[in-house]
Amino acid sequence: MDPYLIAYIVLVVLYRLSETLTMVKTGTVTRRPAKDWTAWLIMVPYWLVILSSAVEYTSGRHGQPPLAAVIAGVALFAVATTLRVRAHLDLGAQFSMFIEEGKSGGLVTTGLYSKIRHPLYLANIALFLACPTFLAVRWAWLAAAMGIVGVVIRIEIEEQHLTRTFDGYATYAQTTWKLIPRIY
Repeated sequence: MDPYLIAYIVLVVLYRLSETLTMVKTGTVTRRPAKDWTAWLIMVPYWLVILSSAVEYTSGRHGQPPLAAVIAGVALFAVATTLRVRAHLDLGAQFSMFIEEGKSGGLVTTGLYSKIRHPLYLANIALFLACPTFLAVRWAWLAAAMGIVGVVIRIEIEEQHLTRTFDGYATYAQTTWKLIPRIY
């Protein structure tokens, strides 16, 4: 088997494993899914970019990825994994993949959430970029772009929900960035 494909699989498994272990630690791994269509804006591109990158790479139309792509891809996987774990830990039991009406608990404004309001979505974007970058594939960028657009749409919908749900959210939103400090 190709060593780059093996490395890619290892990186994806490490990302998923760290995500799952963090959810187990915070007690959110067994949460029942809510009826929230917007979760599909993230979940479909998530799996598409992971799988399409591997499928495109194994199609044989590409040589081995350039060293710069591999290094950039590993860095993006590291950013995605670190952000994901840290943001899950910051949210603790408040984490949910779904927008939940009437969910109990308070607004989390500490840790990564003291600077940006949606670090988990930033982790998603880093993963969307990591997959096609690491394997230096082309067509998987469509799934990555779809995921980034999905994240932006989901953020806008979630911001409306959070503003309705938490009295202090509008004030919190004025002192933090949605996704990337000083940019968005």
